[in-house]
Amino acid sequence: MERIATRAGITLSGPVTDRSDAGKDTSLNTITIAHLSDPHLPTEMSPPRLREELNKRLFSHLSWKRHRRFQHRPEILARVMADIDSAHVNIIALTGDLTNMGLPGECRHALRWLEQLPAPCTVIPGNHDTLVHDNWHQTIGLWQPWMGALPFPFVRRVGPVALIGVSSAVPTPWFRATGRMGARQAARLTEILHETGRQGLCRIVMIHHAPVQGFAIARKALKDPHHFARCIAREGAEMVLHGHIHTSTLSSLPGPGGSVPVIGVSSASARSRDPLRAAAWNRIAVTPCDGGYMLGVTRRFFPTGCAVGTTQETIFCMSPPPYRFSDISTPR
Repeated sequence: MERIATRAGITLSGPVTDRSDAGKDTSLNTITIAHLSDPHLPTEMSPPRLREELNKRLFSHLSWKRHRRFQHRPEILARVMADIDSAHVNIIALTGDLTNMGLPGECRHALRWLEQLPAPCTVIPGNHDTLVHDNWHQTIGLWQPWMGALPFPFVRRVGPVALIGVSSAVPTPWFRATGRMGARQAARLTEILHETGRQGLCRIVMIHHAPVQGFAIARKALKDPHHFARCIAREGAEMVLHGHIHTSTLSSLPGPGGSVPVIGVSSASARSRDPLRAAAWNRIAVTPCDGGYMLGVTRRFFPTGCAVGTTQETIFCMSPPPYRFSDISTPR
């Protein structure tokens, strides 16, 4: 099957029911996605002003100065992005934590970084991006052009692929980095998965926190993974992407037609010799086949002091489950 060699002809759209790109050549070819997460954009930022620091950001700023700025390195992130550029991907799926404290200045810096990416990008926020309650328009709202139509979850179309952005990022108390999806998002996600599945799209769900229980300690975990799991169990998906735990992982959740692969990736700027915690990105090739989709996943990782590593491609053949056309009830 012919592979797309350029980014031309790729259509991104927000509404679930938008079929504006149906029938285009891109729907018959492989779509290549670069999944990365948690860049924690390394920058020697100015210290927060006093009124910005009299909250949870104080601890985060101290953590950055004493530890995290040595762990998240700009030269490593630049190496990862150059590698993505050379791969000529169709879309970048970025699963949160662009910033360290969610300060307006950091969000503006992230905006400039997004504008310079080597491919179109879809982004969701992480817990560091929503560390405290702040003005949406001066912080993560600046990234609206790289999201779909809100509220969350949103949908963006890339040929036959539907990237579905869920937000688990909520302000939390000191020394907590937990996430929450909520019943309202779960109800909307159920509807979106149903409709995009009925349209025969390849549904790839993006969420910052790991949706599989046991992947994160209690103070960093998703607090209501049952909401997410019920959506997947009821309507299915072709793949779930996440970040947050700074470790590359492969797991699954039960779906109506079998297991749904859940792919985690380490921080895109992390300095580490551990192949699972070193900076990395996932190359995901989506190809229509036999009424379903074949998804091939290859991880590119950058251990400190070593040459870039590449994992063997893992292939997932996802067949569409039988879809019901009854009314969708709100998850409890």
